[in-house]
Amino acid sequence: MIRLLACLWLAASASVAAAQEGAFDWNATTVESLAPGVLRAPVIAESPRRMRINAVRVDLQTPGLRFVTTPRCADWKANKTETEREPARDFVREANEAGVPVVVAINADGFSPWPAPWNEATHTNLGGLAVANGEIVSPPSGEPSFIVDQKGHARISEMTKEADVSGIVTAVSGFGFCLKAGEPQPSGEDTAPRTGIGVSKDGRYVILLTIDGRRRASQGATTQELGQWLKHFGAHEGLNLDGGGSTTLVRWNPAKPEADKTEVLNEPVGNGIDWLKRDESLEKLLAQPTERFNGNHLGVAVAAP
Repeated sequence: MIRLLACLWLAASASVAAAQEGAFDWNATTVESLAPGVLRAPVIAESPRRMRINAVRVDLQTPGLRFVTTPRCADWKANKTETEREPARDFVREANEAGVPVVVAINADGFSPWPAPWNEATHTNLGGLAVANGEIVSPPSGEPSFIVDQKGHARISEMTKEADVSGIVTAVSGFGFCLKAGEPQPSGEDTAPRTGIGVSKDGRYVILLTIDGRRRASQGATTQELGQWLKHFGAHEGLNLDGGGSTTLVRWNPAKPEADKTEVLNEPVGNGIDWLKRDESLEKLLAQPTERFNGNHLGVAVAAP
């Protein structure tokens, strides 16, 4: 019953879009403020297939706002054992317990080896550049990266193995550009859950985006469609971070009466099951959200004024 009520609330509070045409109205009544400078927009798309989308817009001009990511593991070795996998919910909870006020977080880069136990903490190697609080967690490998420098400026850049990483405070990487100079990039037709990040043309806003998939209620997107949606929400450059069972969006909600203030805002399929390939009645009975232990995460922290 609780899950049914939650789904009904989402349907009532989300805006409905036929497709990603025009620019999204961030003043819409369906937009929710998660913290100063951090807005969330839940959207249900009906075309070209049904998709549940969560977009978060981060205003970099917000005082006390910064990005944080997964640090090195205890026995760190570059390109071998770089981080310890954990679900996004744990990343957000641990940050707040340590006094870092993370209000929302997404999964970031892919990791290896894969396959790996979806619900176990194991050491892993990240796909591309990762920097946590100025410390290199994973060196650049040629993947494009989301980068925040010492002045708080954000950009998305190609990062070769020889790239200059000085002055970078925070960085996570992804599989490739899905939006370049305002143009969604061509892709294959494969649809899946997707996690993306984008930066506006003027550099003021960062867009975090998740699209659920592998469910009849949300059947996933191509990477080109990920770029189209990032553009719709205000990005000019966009990066396909990771997807599939890794796609997760979590917030810290101080208003929750429970001791655990974390909330998963999307419906991850961390166990890897593709419910579109299963019996529909079985999906309705068993398809609960499952959180994957991911190699790294990107969080938005906002200090109290």
